[in-house]
Amino acid sequence: MLPARTQFTAQETRLTDWVHRWWLTIDVGPNTASHYRSLLKTHILPRWGALPLHLIAPSDVTLWLKSLQQRYARATTTSIGKLLALVMTAAVTERLIPDNPVRIPRQRGRERQGEHHLWATEHEVISLARRITHLADPNQGLLVITAAYTGMRWGELASLRRLAHNPQTATLSVLPDTGNLLEVDGRHGYGPPKTAASVRTVTLPPFLNVLLQQDLARHDRDHLFTSTTGKLLRRSTFSRRLWARATRGTTLLDGTAWPALKPGLTFHNLRHTHKTWLIEDNIPEVAQARRLGHTLKGIADVYAHVANSVDTRLLAALEARWQRSLTHHALAHTAATAPDTPR
Repeated sequence: MLPARTQFTAQETRLTDWVHRWWLTIDVGPNTASHYRSLLKTHILPRWGALPLHLIAPSDVTLWLKSLQQRYARATTTSIGKLLALVMTAAVTERLIPDNPVRIPRQRGRERQGEHHLWATEHEVISLARRITHLADPNQGLLVITAAYTGMRWGELASLRRLAHNPQTATLSVLPDTGNLLEVDGRHGYGPPKTAASVRTVTLPPFLNVLLQQDLARHDRDHLFTSTTGKLLRRSTFSRRLWARATRGTTLLDGTAWPALKPGLTFHNLRHTHKTWLIEDNIPEVAQARRLGHTLKGIADVYAHVANSVDTRLLAALEARWQRSLTHHALAHTAATAPDTPR
């Protein structure tokens, strides 16, 4: 529960009181609201809630954030710092304090860039998909392939129902009202995708259209992608039980040891992977934006005149990547299993 609302004075307003008023002013989606509540309850209010705003010193906040880096993932620490900064910026706007005391510690440039720009080759994607198929089932392996070859977000993929796939036109459709599967306080729900531009129809390379048809023929579930028991996907469960083991490496029950394969890569990095592939294949930026659900102002009409020809070239390039990955994987498997050459 957030703190009860109290009266405000400029010098003695406690953070816990200010958070309540600030909360009433924000307009965020249910996922973001749940995330904010968790960070406030677990981290921010226990440390700073009882202090008057004007006594929260920049050096104290910086030391606190640095201490959190020793215990939590960088993304978690950054989220905590950004939320506290957001709260304090609003307090500055309200003239409760003169300056924002939050200075989020900067990481080394090389580390920040490497983490943000991680991507996978087509050969690494097929290897990850096959590992996850081994750990779970073909449906969740296909989820990885679909993410890499469409650039769709997790929530968009997890929300897809059968009717979203049109095998005749080889497309997947992201719907305006239910195109995003949400997880709020442990419960599933549906909402609109991240932006208005995210409501889109994504074309599929031929191989992926066929794989989706084959997978749908194997089950009668309503959703394209589910857990092994047919339930709606949970991102944390997928990441912990499957993704982490596939990327970081693991030892299977039969003693087979998987070495690390692209450690640090996240599922969201598959979206960046897709964009990287499009750049490598010289696909125009406006076509990239349309496919990924981004907005490029002022040039939508220009793209409309060349959309078909660009899309044909885009899908051909993705198909070629898939075929290369199959050949690469087959050759690697043959080399690994070939008997020693007699001397």
